[in-house]
This record gives sequence, C-alpha cells and structure tokens, in this order.
Amino acid sequence: MNCLICNNSEKVNFLDELKLEVKEDSSFFKDAEIFQCTDCDFSFVNPMPKIDDINFFYENVYRKKNRPPYWITDNDSDRIKNYLEDKNLSYLLYITTLVDITKIKNFYDFGCGDGDIGFALKKKFSNLELFCSESDSQCQKILSNRNYKNFKDISKIDKKFDFISTTHSLEHLTDTKMFSIFKNMLNPEGFLFFEVPNCTSEYFKGRPYDSPHLLFYTKKSLEKIALMNNFKIVNISTSAYSFDNDHRYQRESQALYEEWISSKFSKPNIKNVIKKFLPLTLLNIRKNYLKIKKNEESAKLDWFTNNVGNNCYIRGIFKKN
Repeated sequence: MNCLICNNSEKVNFLDELKLEVKEDSSFFKDAEIFQCTDCDFSFVNPMPKIDDINFFYENVYRKKNRPPYWITDNDSDRIKNYLEDKNLSYLLYITTLVDITKIKNFYDFGCGDGDIGFALKKKFSNLELFCSESDSQCQKILSNRNYKNFKDISKIDKKFDFISTTHSLEHLTDTKMFSIFKNMLNPEGFLFFEVPNCTSEYFKGRPYDSPHLLFYTKKSLEKIALMNNFKIVNISTSAYSFDNDHRYQRESQALYEEWISSKFSKPNIKNVIKKFLPLTLLNIRKNYLKIKKNEESAKLDWFTNNVGNNCYIRGIFKKN
C-alpha cells in the first residue's frame, strides 16, 4: 500500500491493530490496522472504513447521548457555556497572537461541533461572519442559534474565506486531501488553523484506544503537507496534556462509559429501579467526568503550557502563499 502523503509504498510498514474507544463501534471499523510511513512519519488506517459507514457514524453515532468523549445529555446549557472552557481560551490566545483577526471577515470552521471557537472570537470581533461544515445532528440547534451558516456538503461552498479553523477533525478523515481543498477555499493571504493529536512513538505507547481516528499526524508529516500544498508555516506547536495524562484521561473516560453500559444492561429484576434512578446515575457519571477533566490543576495548566516536549496535541497556522 502507498503512503497517503508521499505515495511511497517501500517505506510503509504495519504498526499495530486499531484499538476501539467504544467496543460497539466495531461494525464501523472492520479489520482496521495501522500502518506507518517511516519517510513521512505519518500513520494511517488500512483498510479504511466505507464512506457511507463513516458518514452515518458522524451524523448519528459519534455525539450520541451518554457516550464518550462528549457525554451529551438533553440539557444543552453545559454545552452552550463550553466556549469559555480552558481549551477554547487557549485557542483564542494562540490564534490572536499570530493572526490579526481585525482583518478577518469570513471565518469558516470545518467539523466545528458546536462552533465554540468562532462563537468566542465573534464575542471580541463582531466583524466576523461565521460559516461551517458540521453534519452531526446533535449540533445543529446550537450552531443555528450562534448564527453559523452551515454547509453540510462542502462541495456546495461557493465563497472564499479569510480564515479556516479545524480542530480534532482532520484525524477522522480517510485521506489528507482536505489540506488542498482548504487552500482552494482560502482567499489570498488567508490562514488555516488546525489542531490534531500528536502521534509520535510516545502516543502509541500505552494508548487505550485510537478510534474513531483514522490518520495520525506528527510535526514532520505536517511540514511535508505544508510543502506539498505551498503553504507558508506561520507556526507549529505542541500543546495540551502530557502523553501519560492523556492516556490516563482516556482510560477514565472508558471506565465511565463501561459503568454506564453496565447500569443500562443490568439484571432484568432491577430494570424498573434502574429506569427510576437512571437520570441520577447519568448525572453522577457526568459530574465525575467533569471533575476528572476540569478540576485537576495539572490539566488546567496543560492548556496554557505549550512545547513542553511531551504534549499530546499538535497545532499550527499555515498561510496561503
């Protein structure tokens, strides 16, 4: 098989099995293994899931209620306030340090979820017009209320943008062609901001799971992509938790989900009791999850301490030449 960046087949070798975050997702990621190009330092899944299966997964399953990593409930109030969480504030600090947002008019977010970044930026820069592509049915109401124009079909976008943002979306795609598409969508001198998992050898050691990620980037692979697409690299930085902490948070999240599943499918003779107290159970799981993610000082510091050397995410800004 050929590398998805350099098209070289001689340097591509088997790396590991694809590990599932949620066991029930096995029907979407059949027989998937991870291969690595030693020339590009880039890894990818093979065989790739079918596009129809992936589209269904992200439209209907990925942000399904009471499943990781989002733990969505019927109450949208927590999600609406998320634009002020540490992760998003660190994005704002990074972006506004490197780009003069006062000169940006059209902001487009690919795979934006609830659109926190653009919504937060518009709070400070009212000149922004917000656009996105997000197919997840769980996000549509919030995006509409935040005045995003949502192009669910990216091929139907008929305008150019000054700034494109995409965080934790590129690793879910089946190839790297999106970088070329982004370049064509940008105005001259336009900017691309991205963040993806930092998939060095340290990432793969001891990780609890990979899915639903299909592509695994490193600094070297992103530099190659920038060169191939004639992007100017404004900055590439590593950010967020250490690999050890990230793996720990993943294990804790998986344990919470397994706790939820075990309570959901408990013995029939206590079914009615579970139904009666299920909302309380979910609330407790939710509280425990938020406590894990937000109340640890080390986790809070991680979002504002970049380039430590063992950060689990990698972010960058490219500029169209």
